[in-house]
Amino acid sequence: MRFCPLGFILLLVAGPAWSNPSQLCRAAIAQAEREAAIPAGLMQAIGRVESGRRSPETGVFGPWPWVINAEGQGRFFPDAPAAIAAVRELQGRGVRIIDTGCMQINLHHHPNAFANLEEAFDPVANARYAANFLIRLNETRRDWAVTAGHYHSQTPERAEGYRARVLAAWPEEIARLQREPPGPVLALLSATSRALPHAALSPVSSLSNGGEAARVIPIAGGAGRGLDAYRAQPVSISGRSMVLLPQRLLTR
Repeated sequence: MRFCPLGFILLLVAGPAWSNPSQLCRAAIAQAEREAAIPAGLMQAIGRVESGRRSPETGVFGPWPWVINAEGQGRFFPDAPAAIAAVRELQGRGVRIIDTGCMQINLHHHPNAFANLEEAFDPVANARYAANFLIRLNETRRDWAVTAGHYHSQTPERAEGYRARVLAAWPEEIARLQREPPGPVLALLSATSRALPHAALSPVSSLSNGGEAARVIPIAGGAGRGLDAYRAQPVSISGRSMVLLPQRLLTR
């Protein structure tokens, strides 16, 4: 089946309001949440922690579709071809542990996630695989807060800090969805994504590349921009629980 670059289609069809690539991630994530019946806003919060950046044009903070994390460093790119070229350069040097896209899917730990690199950086394919992976994780945990931490790592100390960040972001993402429902763009996304098959899932593990501590990095040179996946979070984070979410959202 011929792959269709849905993010590119959305940029062409959806108009100026969708010229911000972060919105491509948000629409794809909303669609994936809906398809998989994942609590609204949870994947949005995960995406924000995984690939969040502040748009240089609008100042709005959100997930970014063309970002990679490898060798303890992350970089943002202006488009999919630039990100793909960077991944190929890394692979040419023998680097295999590479996180990709809106939801930072690791190409080594999830080798069957995508048919090719173009699909890895397509927001719909990336978000859909992440949704399927979350569902698999939650089948045994039955607690979305625990599942959110294990999306990143099953090592307790790593999962705990990550979970705190996701849960801190979640209420704001719920509020955002209420203020800005995907509406017509979500319908467009759904229509154009029908030809995209669900990827085969790898055995359940985690998406972490094992380099969590190295995500706080100086700005890297080259075509990409430095990524600290946890920087500039517009939420307060402390050592205590701060999330006032209904219990029905956390258990299933």
